[in-house]
Amino acid sequence: MGGYLEKVSRAAVISIITPLALGLGGCAATATSTAPPTIHLQGPAAVLRAGFANPDAGIRAITLESLKHLHRPLAQQLVKRGLSDPSPMVEYTAAMVAGNQKMTALKKQLIHLAHSPTISVRPAAIYALARIGDNTYMNTLPKMLSSKDPIVRANTAFVLGRLGDKSAIQLLLTDASDRSHAVKLAVTSALARLGYRRAVNSIVALSLSPYAGNHLAALSTCRTLQNPIAVNVLLAGLKDPSPPAQLIAARGLGQRGSTLGEKLAVEASKSPNSHLRALAALALGAIPVSSNAEKLETMLTDPNPRVRVAAASGLIHLHMLAQIALHGKP
Repeated sequence: MGGYLEKVSRAAVISIITPLALGLGGCAATATSTAPPTIHLQGPAAVLRAGFANPDAGIRAITLESLKHLHRPLAQQLVKRGLSDPSPMVEYTAAMVAGNQKMTALKKQLIHLAHSPTISVRPAAIYALARIGDNTYMNTLPKMLSSKDPIVRANTAFVLGRLGDKSAIQLLLTDASDRSHAVKLAVTSALARLGYRRAVNSIVALSLSPYAGNHLAALSTCRTLQNPIAVNVLLAGLKDPSPPAQLIAARGLGQRGSTLGEKLAVEASKSPNSHLRALAALALGAIPVSSNAEKLETMLTDPNPRVRVAAASGLIHLHMLAQIALHGKP
């Protein structure tokens, strides 16, 4: 990858990669064996209904994002409404969740959204349709990747990474030198998700960036990567001077079964900063410890709506983990 992605030295990247065995051992050693918590979803469901009724499109979007692990009729009800929301951001999020949960009942709406006059939402609709077995619109993605609108290009790159088809690597490489910083980051993250080694190394390098935006984006990408190198980035993130970085790392490690970030998340859940409380709630929901459910129940009444939605999301994720532990499925 060219330009800013290679400003961090190879030696710096290697310094993170070398403690890999120790990092994986640390995660395994701290994996919890506590019994799955009993979680009632009435409280989280009420918070999500209220969140989707909020006039702030950003809150409606994060509410829909919280539904991706909720295998209940409420999820489909809110996603169905989200697909015709006045905000493109909400429509895009709704379509991504519809694809994540393979909501075949919403196919007609998704086809309509694939023709939306707001081109930036089309990639999400195409993603959802592909997830339910309809690849009719897949051949339009390359053209969107060449759009004059950087939002369209970034959204398309994100979708190509989520689809998981390695044949998209060559297509994405042609856009790796995009003039837009946001698009470069989206393309690199997508390539990393598809297993392209140079992109993975670039994401690791960006995790050392002095620029907060790059740094946090790299940690967020590592949270979703299956590559074991990402574990080392997350372990380093726990000691980061930035509290948001610590909490993103704690969440990522929790998703791998580690409780190493639990103390950080518990402390941040009491912060006067609502952004940190929201990140803490997401981290607590990822860390597989039964007592976290009680902490999140308390956060459902937080004065900030974003924190309440994050707490609901955390409880839904813990509920999903408990169902998988008990029954082998959500």
